[in-house]
Amino acid sequence: MEIIPKDSAKGRNSAGMGYKDEAEDEYYLKTIQELVNKKMKLLAEHQVKEESKLKPPTEMNNSKPMVISKRRLEEFITNEMNGKDLKLVLKKILYESDLRKNQNRLSMPMNQLEKNIEFLTENEKQDLENGKEFEVGLLGPRLGLHKKSMMMKMWRLKSTSSYVLKTNWNEFVEENKKDLKPHSEIQVWSFRKDNQLYFALAYVDENIEF
Repeated sequence: MEIIPKDSAKGRNSAGMGYKDEAEDEYYLKTIQELVNKKMKLLAEHQVKEESKLKPPTEMNNSKPMVISKRRLEEFITNEMNGKDLKLVLKKILYESDLRKNQNRLSMPMNQLEKNIEFLTENEKQDLENGKEFEVGLLGPRLGLHKKSMMMKMWRLKSTSSYVLKTNWNEFVEENKKDLKPHSEIQVWSFRKDNQLYFALAYVDENIEF
């Protein structure tokens, strides 16, 4: 029978207790770390919420469409585009159908045109009457010229006929989505550059000067 010295038994017990203490320390450290991480996450979320109150997103700041004066529109077309013969064609409410991607057109009902407005040449009128279409340029509300031309055509409907701008209309809407909002009233202006017909869609306030 082996006799174990007292000192050896004591040493083994101490070693066992040491392993137990280390395991407990690791558990407590892990628990503390998890609590710290959770607290940091809560603080970060709170900070984001507070910053969102102080600094609204860009989309919220730019939710209102760009409004310009008639003078600014005239000066831009005359001086920067070398255009002329600016005319108000119609004031139009933008409907959902004007902005839907599956429509891809802007409708300009002829019964909503400005009274006695003449913005088409005789040849252009004749082409549209005969079902033909032709290219026109288009300026956005922030006076940016869309890089692709629109095609203008006349649609005959039961109630009234309409001029429509189509083909690249969806791209124009996407480019100007900050300003083209459903149910907003926009103005459609026409002008000429090198004898070619252009349109400008703008929110013009005649009560402001600049």
